[in-house]
Amino acid sequence: MSRVRNLFTAVLAVSLIAGLAGCAPAKLDVSDVAGIIDVRTPEEFAVSHITGSMNISYADSSFLANSTTLRKTDKFYLYGSTVEQADEAARDLISLGLTNLTNLGSFEDAQSILPLGVTE
Repeated sequence: MSRVRNLFTAVLAVSLIAGLAGCAPAKLDVSDVAGIIDVRTPEEFAVSHITGSMNISYADSSFLANSTTLRKTDKFYLYGSTVEQADEAARDLISLGLTNLTNLGSFEDAQSILPLGVTE
């Protein structure tokens, strides 16, 4: 009886682990991305950021001017301190003519979606 219980427990554990692995969010492909834009403040960026990202602070009054060097047809990912900040920045960049911009949401969201580490 205990052998059957152990076998049942092992099968249940494997099933649960496999099921949870299937729930993990898929990571985005970054092989064809021109850049990852971090719109948080330079101070937040200095503390930690997605490896390889560029900082164009949305809090800076020159945000739009600093963004004009981005090629409008290139593919970009963007994240901010909050989802709301990222939404606002994305809207402004789209108004500049960026046609292939993906808003990843907050810094924490970006960490879970991108297959890159965090630089501290």
